[in-house]
This record gives sequence, structure tokens and C-alpha cells, in this order.
Amino acid sequence: MATIQFKKGDEYLFKISKLSVLMKTKVCGEAIHGAAKIVTDEIRKELEKVPTDERWGTPEHPAKGPRKVELQSIAGALGIAKMQEDWTGYFDVKIGFDGYNGVRTKRWPKGQPIQMIARSIERGTSFMEPNPFVKRAAAATRKKAIDHMKRTIDAEIKNIMEG
Repeated sequence: MATIQFKKGDEYLFKISKLSVLMKTKVCGEAIHGAAKIVTDEIRKELEKVPTDERWGTPEHPAKGPRKVELQSIAGALGIAKMQEDWTGYFDVKIGFDGYNGVRTKRWPKGQPIQMIARSIERGTSFMEPNPFVKRAAAATRKKAIDHMKRTIDAEIKNIMEG
């Protein structure tokens, strides 16, 4: 009777099991966070291009952009959330703004919500012209971020399988 022996089978199975354990944190995590950093850096660059306007806008004469203090608070509140897995098995991170600025009013005793200011700049309001800095950053970095994820995943898988 013939016998078949796989000399490297156990080693290969070990590498596959190691890959499955490290897939979320090492492989996907590094790829997704690296791509998010590329997009976040571009959002910061686009924020620097947003014009400021210290006057109060009106529907007839909307402001060109936010006040300087509002723009500075937005730049400091930009960040990347922890990676999460949704119910379908997809991994993602969120890039966004968090917190309040130092402009306290009767309506906002803690300060103005930074998310509200960012949304107002992005989409515009009845008293401020739109300046879609997030949309421009996402469009400018889409290909670069996808390429980064592909390269990172390929390199990490190669390291695990060869190591």
C-alpha cells in the first residue's frame, strides 16, 4: 500500500493559524489605521486652506469661512477612532471631530460643538459659504489610501507566512 507524507504540512498549518490570529490586529489594523492617517493628514492640510472671516455673515452677505478661533479648535479636535468590526465582519475606523471649543454662549455653555462647526464649514449655512474640506481630502487621498492598504496587507501576510 502507498504512503503519502507531507513534510511541510504541519509548518504550513501553523502559519495559517498564526495568520488567522493576527489578521484583525496586525494585518487589517495596520492597513486600516495607516490609510486613515493618510486621509487625516490630508484633512489637516485642507483645513489650513479654509479662509477665515471674523465678521458675522448674513443670508445676503454670507461669511467666507469660520472665525479663526473656530478653525483652530477644529484642527485640534480631529482624530481617528479605534478600529471596530461591524455585524457583517467588516473592519473600519472613523475619522472625525470631538469636543467643544472655547467659545461659550448662552446656547452653548460648554462651548460650541466642534462637530457642528465642522459640518457648517463643510456644507455651509445660511450665513456661511460652503467649503468642503473633508470631501476634497477624501477625493485626493482615495487611491493613495487604498494602495497603502494593499501594500501593507500583502507585506504583513508575506512576513507571517515566511517568518
